[in-house]
Amino acid sequence: MLRIIIVVILSLIGIIASFHGSFYALLFYIWVAYFRPESWTWITIPLAQNLSMFVGIFLLVSTIVSQVKIRVTFFSVLLLMAAAYSLMTALVSNYSSASLAIWTEFIKIIIITYLITMLINSEKDLKITLIVISLSLGFEGAKQGWAQLILNPGATNNNTHPLLGDNNGVAIGMIMLMPLLFSIYQNTERKLIKYGILFFAVGIAYRALSTYSRGGFLAFITMCVIYWLRSKYKVRTLIIVAVLAAVLLPVFPQDFWDRMNTITVEEGEVRESSSSARLHTWRIGWEMALSNPITGVGHGVYREAYDSFDDSGGIYGRRRSVHSSWFGLLSEWGFPGFMLYIFIYIYSIYCCARIRRYSKNNPELKGLENYSSGIETSLIAAGVGITFLTFQYLEMLWHFFALAVVCSQILKSQYASKTENYDDVHESSDLINAKIIRKRGVI
Repeated sequence: MLRIIIVVILSLIGIIASFHGSFYALLFYIWVAYFRPESWTWITIPLAQNLSMFVGIFLLVSTIVSQVKIRVTFFSVLLLMAAAYSLMTALVSNYSSASLAIWTEFIKIIIITYLITMLINSEKDLKITLIVISLSLGFEGAKQGWAQLILNPGATNNNTHPLLGDNNGVAIGMIMLMPLLFSIYQNTERKLIKYGILFFAVGIAYRALSTYSRGGFLAFITMCVIYWLRSKYKVRTLIIVAVLAAVLLPVFPQDFWDRMNTITVEEGEVRESSSSARLHTWRIGWEMALSNPITGVGHGVYREAYDSFDDSGGIYGRRRSVHSSWFGLLSEWGFPGFMLYIFIYIYSIYCCARIRRYSKNNPELKGLENYSSGIETSLIAAGVGITFLTFQYLEMLWHFFALAVVCSQILKSQYASKTENYDDVHESSDLINAKIIRKRGVI
């Protein structure tokens, strides 16, 4: 009963807030998409199963009615190309019906991704959005993480999530949340809130590791290495990581480490058999791309096409998943579509990376730098994890692409005016002031 009350109250707050502007409607959509209130109550609520769609439609209508200025940006063109190209692959696919059904969900993701870049226009908006994402997705994860760490340490947590999917998806999603929490932590001054964020992060970290996901474990290691390499205080960072590891890792039994030692092994199989199975599904993906180099087998239908390309006689099973986002994209979108996706991914990371260069001698950019670094770290860690997971169309991943671009847009719109030229943001404040003085004829 308490869960129902909480969900109803939060839903009412979101509905009321949505009528105060498109940005608040976006926040409500994010809460619904990440928190999934219909699954949190354990009971069936009328219309709840389609709540995300209803809120998404309301968000789109609200944006149009409020006459938000539609901006044609480089990223929006990339999104349009991705939507059009994926549609083309679905239309020409031998599995067109199944592919189009999957594509309709993908186009919703593309629209929301675009709206994120339109409606988040300040550093304050960005911070609020990151907090909503972290709380919406991380609340249940942190709760489960701490509960299991205290009550059943070392056990496997295979609870699925309606957005992230199985244990592998949950692991990657939780790892992607952690850098966001760290960026919020860095931009928070109140110690009590800082301690709360750290408490939250430990629970999420344990939730990720307790899935026993090998892809998630690799993503976790990648995240730790990135933070250590970027840290100005490498010894201090190493101590923090060591303390975190000393708290979490000893509770895991030998079964956990045995599984981590078999990154390429499927559960219940011997190393040779599983390694061959995964390499086989990747090779099948490559064969699909070679046979359909321009359009692939169609958006989202690797599984449907697998049996017709399988030359093993079904030794590894039927309708197998590719277990790799990269080979999945290559097989389903062909080589041009694969390169387009790679470009979107790299461009998103680039948008975050250049903010570090601009902020070196500009303290006003420190907050934005922290947020962009968190988003960038999430994307890089995810890029490692999805090598072994079919994660390419996950809504969360595309939202992070948009958030990376938002950081760049905020830099340009709000901080470029404080300097002579946007490309010269990285110059020191003294040099900038000197230029302005000379231009005004003072000296």
